[in-house]
Amino acid sequence: MGVCSKISKASRLLLLYPCLSLLPMSLAYEMARFFSPMDRSFQKDYMNHWAQGLQKCLNKGKAFRVNNIKACIKEHITMLSLEALDSCIVPRLHPKQMNRLSKIDGLHHIKTALEQGKGLIIATTHFCRLNMTAYTLGHMGIRNGILSQTVDDDNPYLDWIDRKFLSNKLKRYYRLTMGPGLTLKDSPRRIYRALEKNEIMVILMDAYPDSVKKFYNVPFLGGTLKLPKGIARISKHTGSPLVYSVVRPRGKWGVEVNIRPLPGVGEEPFFQAVREFEKDIKELPCQWWQWAYMNTKWTNA
Repeated sequence: MGVCSKISKASRLLLLYPCLSLLPMSLAYEMARFFSPMDRSFQKDYMNHWAQGLQKCLNKGKAFRVNNIKACIKEHITMLSLEALDSCIVPRLHPKQMNRLSKIDGLHHIKTALEQGKGLIIATTHFCRLNMTAYTLGHMGIRNGILSQTVDDDNPYLDWIDRKFLSNKLKRYYRLTMGPGLTLKDSPRRIYRALEKNEIMVILMDAYPDSVKKFYNVPFLGGTLKLPKGIARISKHTGSPLVYSVVRPRGKWGVEVNIRPLPGVGEEPFFQAVREFEKDIKELPCQWWQWAYMNTKWTNA
């Protein structure tokens, strides 16, 4: 990334979005949509890999359609801009504003699962504005924690701009969600302890560090997708039930958080979560972040 791109990236992530968050909510999101095309200047490499991965699965998997790749890229970039603003503006919102921004369907599935007293794992993915599940629950006073990537110097995939932005993002996140904030370098025992206390843990199914060696090869979009075994293993060991959560776009800048029940504990609910996720991908393929990694995660063999 060149000097100009780095300056653009820093000014937008560290200055623009925090400043936009001070505006009235509707205006802030409209402005984020307006500025979103400029994000391509510092996400060019990512978006090239993203489009290549999408095209690979379209050509070889043949399980879904995208009518216009360029329009799909534009939709994805716009979503990323709104997601960046979410992290700055959501902690500032009062309940009525949050209700305008995010609707939630299936909340009773969370409450039912917690009645078992075994904690709850919310299985989700890098789809759309993924953090809105936890943000929405936090605004409702429902404590929840997250397992996130490391955002310090130990993560070789982040530059100083990413680290600063994500560090601030996680601080605001933890303040709103009130639950345990864990990273991939923390001991997994902290997850088990949280679940033993009947806590909610939000864990991404489609992200993992290079150190992970044990995977499932799950049928997905006409091929197979490599996904780590951690969620199923934790659920089986603790007896913690799973629910699946997906965030879907609603209107020009709103979202709907959809909570879906899953059967049992361990592998069965995990595989069902993947099937639910596949349905969402087929319907809204431009909303998934992870197309850029299909060369290593997905095969049609």
